[in-house]
Amino acid sequence: MSLIALKKVDLFKAVPTRTLDAWLKGCSLLKREYRKGSFILLQGKEYNDLCCILSGEVSAEFQDFGGKVLKVETLKASEAIATAVLFSPDRLLPVTVVAQTDVTTLWVPRKEILRLCGMSSEFLETLLSDMGARLSFLAQKIRFLQFNTIRKKIAEYLLAQMQVQQTRSLTLPHSREMLAELFGVSRPSLSRVFSELYQQGVLKTEGKRCMVLEPARLRALAEEE
Repeated sequence: MSLIALKKVDLFKAVPTRTLDAWLKGCSLLKREYRKGSFILLQGKEYNDLCCILSGEVSAEFQDFGGKVLKVETLKASEAIATAVLFSPDRLLPVTVVAQTDVTTLWVPRKEILRLCGMSSEFLETLLSDMGARLSFLAQKIRFLQFNTIRKKIAEYLLAQMQVQQTRSLTLPHSREMLAELFGVSRPSLSRVFSELYQQGVLKTEGKRCMVLEPARLRALAEEE
């Protein structure tokens, strides 16, 4: 595995080249390719090697015993899969990971991840940050699943952002695509409701910018049963 390829993975970008080179000399990494539609990881299986996406796109999905599938998130090239699970007590995957396109992956043994943590504080910090970000995203997703309409999900989200940013003129931390995943809805459906709220004079958006024009109406939407 070349340094150039490894540096394309977000987890390794901050690691000094000299440190990464020294770490690689003692490593046994595995590169695998998957065709679109292939199962990369299966729900309930033990996760002992960190899977990093070098190219392509995958989806993480949860399936209950009734066969109902919930798409948890989409991961793209440069991202690592389930960093927190790798260091959980039982290391059992809560999701199935499916290739949405042709995918190339890099597999790094858990012991090698631990070794690099001891060699590079930059890597350790990036790894912990990734774990925190994933857990935060999942916590938010679970919260939004309790709301039964897209309008209510949007209202709750924007009200929370107004509280954090202390303004009605918001810079949203999520793209429209990421919001759709967070809410567990399709992107066209989400865009349609944003358009309706704009037409009703509640808000206006441009890219990640959002101006809440009628906070009271937004609160009323959030309080709807």
